[in-house]
Amino acid sequence: MSLTSRETEALDALCDAFFPSLAFEKDEDPTLFSMSAGDLGVSGRVASALEIIDSDKAEAFRFFLRLLENPLFIASVSSNATKFSRLSQGARERVLQRLARSRVPQLRTAYQGARSLALLHTYAANGTAESDSLLAAIGYTPEINAKATAPRIPVGRVGSDSKIECDVCVVGSGAAGGVVAAELATRGKNVVVVDAGGTWSGEEFDQHELIGMQRLFREGGLAGTRDLSMSLLAGSAIGGGTTVNWQSCFRTPDDVREEWAEVSGCGFFETDAFTECLDAVWRRIGASIDESETNENNATICRAAQTLDYRWNTIARNSLGCDLSQCGNCMFGCRVGGKQSTAVTYLMDAIRSGAQIIAPFAARKLLQSKNAVSGVEGRYTDSEGVARTLTISAPIVVLAAGALETPAILMRSGLKSLHLGQHLFLHPTVGVTGLYPSPIEPWKGPPQTVVCDHFSNLSEGYGYRIEAAPAHPGLMSAALPWANARQHKRDMQQVRCAAPFIVLTRDSSSGRVRINKRGQAYFDYRLGSEEKKFLRHGMSKVARMHHAAGARQIITLHSDRMAWDREGRQSIEAYCAAIESASVAPNRLPLFSAHQMGTCRIGTDRASAVSDPNGAVFGLSGAYVADASLFPASSGVNPMVTIMALARYVAQKIG
Repeated sequence: MSLTSRETEALDALCDAFFPSLAFEKDEDPTLFSMSAGDLGVSGRVASALEIIDSDKAEAFRFFLRLLENPLFIASVSSNATKFSRLSQGARERVLQRLARSRVPQLRTAYQGARSLALLHTYAANGTAESDSLLAAIGYTPEINAKATAPRIPVGRVGSDSKIECDVCVVGSGAAGGVVAAELATRGKNVVVVDAGGTWSGEEFDQHELIGMQRLFREGGLAGTRDLSMSLLAGSAIGGGTTVNWQSCFRTPDDVREEWAEVSGCGFFETDAFTECLDAVWRRIGASIDESETNENNATICRAAQTLDYRWNTIARNSLGCDLSQCGNCMFGCRVGGKQSTAVTYLMDAIRSGAQIIAPFAARKLLQSKNAVSGVEGRYTDSEGVARTLTISAPIVVLAAGALETPAILMRSGLKSLHLGQHLFLHPTVGVTGLYPSPIEPWKGPPQTVVCDHFSNLSEGYGYRIEAAPAHPGLMSAALPWANARQHKRDMQQVRCAAPFIVLTRDSSSGRVRINKRGQAYFDYRLGSEEKKFLRHGMSKVARMHHAAGARQIITLHSDRMAWDREGRQSIEAYCAAIESASVAPNRLPLFSAHQMGTCRIGTDRASAVSDPNGAVFGLSGAYVADASLFPASSGVNPMVTIMALARYVAQKIG
């Protein structure tokens, strides 16, 4: 993105404030501490990232850069009436610290957005002498891309046509879209699958953090709620979230199925028919514990749970013939082909039955005639990067674009419903990191193979689960609190010994999806009292787990850095008590979500739902929803298998 000279000067200063060159002290790595953001070209990478994030957020960030160069604004948050770029490093840090702790929510939002952009683009990049030296200094060696044995997913090329005709158009190729396409194509339907993501697959996957994030995730991994208080990790690729997720397979819990049937009025959730859908999906994606090897990160959860007598289980994975030494990179696409994503299972089934995939195709709206769907209109980008309008003409359209985008498509199509875009469940998630005496290397091995579900039912089926997070340096740097530049570098210097655990809450409170004047989706979400209670309780219990497992230091993600040191004076009891009383207000505790659900909920009538018990959209004949948007409430577990089973059920109801 082309920035003004004023914005560029502010961005250079901002990146250097977060990652400056510092005189190194005892036990500080000379390379890490002497290097600056300027040496790494961070501001240029950030400027480029503004091209792929939501345009409203990009413009807000540019406005913040202009504010930083306004002496009156700087005077309002510091004792200096001068431009941010003219301040000393110490003065810059004091400005950032005050923004992080500000009572003004918008200033905390600006700080968190700047921090994430600067630090992710400092530590996630590799391939230059400077960036590789930085990564070596923290004990991280980017893997060489393994020889590709994964299949190349054939994507159709569209010539000069402006219109394509088919029996069924499936919007989205992820957990839901792939299943629907396979089910309908094997029944003889002429199926076209469209996807807004890129066309990477097989040998095209580059398993390096920054490029993987940019190519395979929504907004390059920088999507979030409107106030940036929660990051939203959502796949944007052939195979959708199944291409980038951590392969954790959970069947829908029985108590959740019972609750969903009661809430929605859809009794099928408790029937053998839905069980059969779960069974069929489980078989097709090869879910089992056969390749759930426990790496050091997951083994630490086992050790802690056993010491404290917390219940834990091995997680089944959709893994078949994986090279386990490569599994730590699977969130950037599996080059081996062992990851049984929808791309290599159901989508390939669909293609063998005659289905066609068209991508990148950003669905804009459904075309309609007399209250019935007649196709999809969107923007197709050809191999030369030229975008044009393309129409897919079809009497049946199945929306499987995910809980963030499916409701937006319906809104742009003019559908009116009290529940459209409402009931956005996110499984709010927070991390607590333990630093251990010996290496953990959380980026190596199968990413997530152990779950502690001891606290999953604290209140009528709601609570949280504790899992390991396979963190690479970029995500770790953006997650760890930034108290000042030296402390953050000291924390990152120890990242090889870090074990990041996450607290994944089952939320009953919900947010919403809306669209702006340009039709772009945006997201609002606020924690309810129960979610706040679960997060505080969960962070406290995870801290105790790290203590029991032998961590020498424990760090939460609070903006006001909260750390416990085994050699310090604070007891673990006092530390946990402090965690349980600390603020979880927006942008005082960074949160993330990898599971988005519920925005086109299923139900028995239009007054309570967007879609009927068969997934058909009320008021628009021929339109169906088949993805996590249908969920009547959050699932409480990683939802991939549930999404796929529900998609299979919906597909069976389509004539």
